[in-house]
Amino acid sequence: MELQNLLRFTFLCCSIATLAACSSADSVTAPVTPPTTPTAVTISGSIFASDVGGATVTVKKTDGTTVAGPVPTNSDGTYSIDILDTALTSDLVFESTGGGFVDEETQVNATAGSMSAFIEGGTLAAGDSVHVTPGTTIHENLITDHGKTPAEAQTAFFNAFAYNPDFTMDPVDITDPASLTADDAAKLAGWRAAVFSRLADTINVTPEQMFDMFAAIAQDLSDIPDPQMPMDGMDASGAVLIGTTVVNSPTTTDYLGTTASFTTADTANLQVTYTPLTTNNVHGKNTFKLTIMDTSGGGATPVTGLVPGTDLKVMPMMYMADRNHATPMGGITELGNGEYEVTAYYLMPSRMMDGTAMGTWDLKVMVNMKSVHFYPNINMAMMSNTVRVQLKGVADTIIDMNGLEVARPYNLFRDNLAPTGGGGGGSTYDFDVFIAPMETMMSFPALLDPMMLMSGMGGTPYNVSGVVVEASVNGGSYATGTDNGDGTWSFSALNLNTTPGFSNKIRVKLTDSNEVKTTDGLTAQAGVNDSATFSVALP
Repeated sequence: MELQNLLRFTFLCCSIATLAACSSADSVTAPVTPPTTPTAVTISGSIFASDVGGATVTVKKTDGTTVAGPVPTNSDGTYSIDILDTALTSDLVFESTGGGFVDEETQVNATAGSMSAFIEGGTLAAGDSVHVTPGTTIHENLITDHGKTPAEAQTAFFNAFAYNPDFTMDPVDITDPASLTADDAAKLAGWRAAVFSRLADTINVTPEQMFDMFAAIAQDLSDIPDPQMPMDGMDASGAVLIGTTVVNSPTTTDYLGTTASFTTADTANLQVTYTPLTTNNVHGKNTFKLTIMDTSGGGATPVTGLVPGTDLKVMPMMYMADRNHATPMGGITELGNGEYEVTAYYLMPSRMMDGTAMGTWDLKVMVNMKSVHFYPNINMAMMSNTVRVQLKGVADTIIDMNGLEVARPYNLFRDNLAPTGGGGGGSTYDFDVFIAPMETMMSFPALLDPMMLMSGMGGTPYNVSGVVVEASVNGGSYATGTDNGDGTWSFSALNLNTTPGFSNKIRVKLTDSNEVKTTDGLTAQAGVNDSATFSVALP
C-alpha cells in the first residue's frame, strides 16, 4: 500500500510539471526534481525456538501498520522479506506467528506461538539479518506491551539474564548434530534459546505454553525489580501467571538453576561432562573436573593420555554487555578413567553479591580440535576472605582496548591456605599466591621468571626477570616466597590469628629487576602503595 501511494504521488508531480511547462511558450520555469523513488531492500533472518518452519513473518511499525509481508519461513526457520528502504528509518517490529518446531528439551513436535524482535529505526540496511529468538521476544514485549524505552528494556533484560539479546546473531540448535561445526557465537546464541526450553519444562510448562511464558517474563520484568531477584514471578499487581495456566512466571532462581543444569555436552564421537569441585562454584581460584568419553562405538570409553595445552585445551571467556575478556588458567591434571582436574582463576563472578548481573562465562573445552561449551554460574566469593588483589606496573605499561597507554595489571589470586603440615588446631598456615599479569583482554599468562610479556596492541614488550614475592602478616616483617615455577609462590608457616571472626591481613609485595609493582601504578612509597592486601578470616 505504501509503495502504491508513493508511485501515485510521483506520477502526479510529473504531470503537474508537464502542464506547467506547456502553459506558456514565453515563460521560463525551474526544473522540478521528482522525489526519490523508494527501493525495495531484502532482509533475511530466522525464527528460532529451535528452527520454526511454516511460520508467518510480518514487519510492522510500532503503531501496527504493516510495512512488509506476510511471508512464510522455510523448514529450517529461515525467511527473506522485501521492505521499502523508506520504512527502515522507522522503529520496526518483526513478528512471527504459528509454525512448527522440535522442542530442544523434550524433542517433541510443537506449534509455535508469537515471537518478535524490536529494531530501532536507522539500524537496518539492505542485506542485513534479523533473527527472532526468545530473548528478542521478551525485549520487544517490554517495549511494545509495557512502554519501556529500548534502553530501559535492555537494562531490565540484562539484569535478569546477564546478556543482551542480539537479533544479528544466527543461533543453532545445540541438540542437532549439525550444529557441531557452528562457530562459538552461534552456539552461545543457540544455548541461550535452549535454556528457555529447559526452563519451561522445569516449571511444568508445555512447549506450546512456552511462548506465553515469554510474555509473562516481560510482564514480570516491567515493574521495579529487586536487584537480588530481577525475576520474582510478580509484577506491581501481584503474581504473574503464564497464559491461561495456573503456573507462576519463573524466578531468577529458576533460571539460574536451569543454566547450571547444562553439565554434559556432546561433539563428534565425544561426550564431555563438567563437574564443579569448588564450594559454591566461586570466582577466584576454581577447580572442576572434566570427564571425557569416546562414544564412537556406541558405548562410552574413557579418553586417556590427553596432553594439556595440545590435545586438551580449556578456554574460559566472559561475555559482558560491552566487552569480552578471557581469564587466567592454571594447570590440568589427569586423574585417570577419562577424568581431568582443571584449575581456572576467574577474574569476576557472573553476578555480584547483590544480584547485579555482570555477564556470562563461556567455558570452551577443546579435545583434539573438537569443541564443546559449558556456561557455569560463577558465584561471588565471600568478601571476608579475599580471593584476588591487584598490583600495577609503573614503567611496565600496556596499550589498552582504547589505544591508551596504561599501567599493566598484575592479578594476584589466593591459591592455597592450609594449616602447616596438614594438621589443625595450630596458628601457622601455609599460603600460596598465583600471579597472572595482563597482556591483552584475551591473555593473562602465569607469571614466570624470566619471561617476555606482550604489552597490548602495539606496545613495547616487557622483559620480566628477578621476580621477588614477599608477604607480611598483620603488620609483621616480610618473608620471601618460594617460586614454584608455575606462576605460584609459596609461604610456609605464617602466623595467623585464629580468633573467630578476626580479619587477618596478608600484605603481598611484587618486585622484579626493574621496579616495585604498586596499587596505583605510581612510584612505590613504602607502606603506602607498595603492597596489596588479602583479608583472611579463619573458620
